[in-house]
Amino acid sequence: YTNIVNLKNGKLKREEPRLVQRVLVSLGIPAQQLRFPLTSKTTWFVLPDAEALASFQAQLHFLQGLKV
Repeated sequence: YTNIVNLKNGKLKREEPRLVQRVLVSLGIPAQQLRFPLTSKTTWFVLPDAEALASFQAQLHFLQGLKV
């Protein structure tokens, strides 16, 4: 739970690509991790199609609109 909160707040001490991928999968968005070039420390996430991208954008828009 702490890592999810820190991910949301941008306060993770290191990159957690597996955590991000697990969150995406829990939202029903299949994403593959990609590192390019292989020596890079940055992880990219590739969505399979435009439908998955639209779903991600819709959920992101919804979540950003919530008042906590």
